[in-house]
Amino acid sequence: MEFGFTEEQRMLRESIRRFMKNECTREYIRDSSENERFPIELYDNMVKQGWMGIPFPEKYGGAGMGPVELAIFLEEASYAWYAAGVSYFTTVILGGYNILTYGTESQREYFLPRIISGKCKLSFALSEPNVGSDAASVELFAAEDGDHFILNGTKMFITCAHVADYIITVTRTRRDAARKHDGITIFLVDAKSPGLEIRPLKQMGRAATHTNEVTFKNVRVPGENIMGKLNEGWANLNKGLGIERLSVAMMYAGTSQAIIDYAAGYAKERIQFGKPISKFQAIQHKFADMQIKADVARLLSYRVAWMLKEGLPCFKEMSIAKLYASEAIFAIANEGVQIMGGYGVMKEYDMELFFRDSRIGMIGAGSSEIQRTIIAKQMGL
Repeated sequence: MEFGFTEEQRMLRESIRRFMKNECTREYIRDSSENERFPIELYDNMVKQGWMGIPFPEKYGGAGMGPVELAIFLEEASYAWYAAGVSYFTTVILGGYNILTYGTESQREYFLPRIISGKCKLSFALSEPNVGSDAASVELFAAEDGDHFILNGTKMFITCAHVADYIITVTRTRRDAARKHDGITIFLVDAKSPGLEIRPLKQMGRAATHTNEVTFKNVRVPGENIMGKLNEGWANLNKGLGIERLSVAMMYAGTSQAIIDYAAGYAKERIQFGKPISKFQAIQHKFADMQIKADVARLLSYRVAWMLKEGLPCFKEMSIAKLYASEAIFAIANEGVQIMGGYGVMKEYDMELFFRDSRIGMIGAGSSEIQRTIIAKQMGL
């Protein structure tokens, strides 16, 4: 396993870093977050850089890069602002990469060039009001009606559905299946379909890329919009997990380092008892622990990227990376607040925003409890 980057990867990293520093100003981040506004200007400018095409083959207009380059992008984007990573992730990974992995060739040819050119945004709808960690218990029903399906039900906590052109929707197409994992079908649903309603949800943190409740009332979807095979959606869902969990882990790692650097800048300037608080051993030890967590999260994530590049099975490793990185970012943000004291919870300072944004990581993309269960099973327990 290599612990360094190629020259091309270093150049990619530096170009992303320069771009994000210019685009993700403190004023822009605060304005988008406080007004719960999707960062469309940032998104459009990422499109212009060609970065939406990083994981896609050249035949569809992509850059033909791999998991390591994707990890580099998500780390650097999320260092600048977590929402920069999320706005990219929902369309490119939850949307486009799933289409690439188990969509039909006609779906790839139609959607991937549009994703790369910025003409189409996507979101991914799995969770429901009564379905969370037990994802196979999906209830939203798709009834066959000639060459269409009629969808009825509700999806909950759907990230960026409010700006999506299409929503990849996990449905149940058989109620009499012998196992709950059977009879699941995935559809590409036009977000402008009659009967589809999207209600933004108020939440703690990540307001610029917030979640939504999506209600389906007799929504008609053409049968040609099925992704993969009818009633075999569960197997396809598992195919996209490696890139999904790598992506969120890498985003947590990038933002974790940003939190450390922000807190360190404060600690070097904050004077108490006649010297900067960064000179006190109690504060230094906090920073040492924070940096260890961020480095471990980063290394675990890049290990998954390398394994994916090499075509190695990594079901356990991707859960380890996601679990550790999501718990690390919250621990780091919590210590950041403690280091800054009263200023750490003031809205005039970014630490307050870091803290609010960090908490959902242990719930979304598979909760910490689910990840531990997966790891234990992979250990043969």
